[in-house]
Amino acid sequence: MEYEKILLPYQRRALENFFKHKYSILMWSRQTGKSFVVALFAVLRALEKKNHLVAIISPTERQSKELMEKVKKHIGFLRELGKEVGEVEFFEDTRTNVLEVRFPNKSRIVGLPANPDGVRGLSGDVILEEAAFFKDGYKVYQAIFPSITRNPDYKLIVISTPKTRSDVFGHLWQMSENNPLWFREKLTIHDAVRNGLKVNVDELRKGVPTEEIWKQEYLCEFMDEESILLPYELIHSCTVEGIEADIRELQGDVYLGVDIGRRHDLTVISVLEKIGEHYYLRKQEVLRRLPFSEQMRIVDHLTSYARRIAMDETGIGMQMAEELQRKWGEIKVLRVYFTAKVKEELASRLRAVFEDRTISIPPDKDLIEDLHSVQKTVTPAGNIRYEGSTEDSHADRFWALALAVYAASQEEEKVLGPLLFASAHPSGGVKYGLERLS
Repeated sequence: MEYEKILLPYQRRALENFFKHKYSILMWSRQTGKSFVVALFAVLRALEKKNHLVAIISPTERQSKELMEKVKKHIGFLRELGKEVGEVEFFEDTRTNVLEVRFPNKSRIVGLPANPDGVRGLSGDVILEEAAFFKDGYKVYQAIFPSITRNPDYKLIVISTPKTRSDVFGHLWQMSENNPLWFREKLTIHDAVRNGLKVNVDELRKGVPTEEIWKQEYLCEFMDEESILLPYELIHSCTVEGIEADIRELQGDVYLGVDIGRRHDLTVISVLEKIGEHYYLRKQEVLRRLPFSEQMRIVDHLTSYARRIAMDETGIGMQMAEELQRKWGEIKVLRVYFTAKVKEELASRLRAVFEDRTISIPPDKDLIEDLHSVQKTVTPAGNIRYEGSTEDSHADRFWALALAVYAASQEEEKVLGPLLFASAHPSGGVKYGLERLS
């Protein structure tokens, strides 16, 4: 087919094997065209078969729309090449977030986000796009797998960059090894360049902030989750679209967590709303390289809406914490001095609300990566430390959220109770830690 001339060799190979195999799984580097080739497969299958369904499942509504845009472009390009496509109809159901393309031969391509309940009841080909990043990966797979069982010709295609061996994509990748029923291929950015992809790898590498991200996103290496405090699967299980809100509009109790930075680090303010026993991260204000006077103005303004605020007073945060506490009082403003034990208490408390599914956060990539970056390590002296996984990662968003959860968890009459202690601070003031009293 003339259209295949624009495909790179590895894309042509994948497309051919999609038609040959019942099951296919691709672990390809970012920006190598995996969504492009599965969108083409969906169009060709819909044109080839009458009254056929191709279901494309993506992690989020936004990603579903982006992939369906690729479907539309393939249809347009096929028309330009003289392919008989006919009148194609496009539909969007805003209630269910389902996008649909209908062909004259009664075949359909539907795109929808990875919701276990929303993907049930389909029969046809199934494409799982970026499956490692599904919020409820195993539940989605359990719900969608029966869709391909009624007809031996139905196909399952799973594509993703890797995360961990324990998520659904990692499980399928390991299960498919040496299995003749599966077409299975790993493609790093170096493999793609050797096969014709026009990318300057050296320039690309300089733009990636950490070696960990480079290995995962471009060299297709699984993350080591053993020391990670918040695995991706746990984080994604608590993400919810559309929960961001202005602090002035919140009806529940509002709590703030403030992690102070000045030069290399960010100052991050987490705005947390508590409704009943559930926490909602409504916003994270990220302040980059602002003068302390401007940071103080912003934090002070937000504090006026809050029931309580917990603030990092370690180092450069001390002055701001003192001024806020002087203005708003010790009950409302909790000054937290970071020590190894304090960080352990904060980190453990944050993990607990994720494990209990009593927190909801927006699916923001920077936030998710920051939450995932914190690792638990043991020093030669046997002490436990919680730090960012690289020298450049200070996990500011993580600690701001941990502080907000801590602020929300304290009853007013217990603020100076067994989880807090007061001791002389070098400045002559009072510092608050989280170590338990013996």
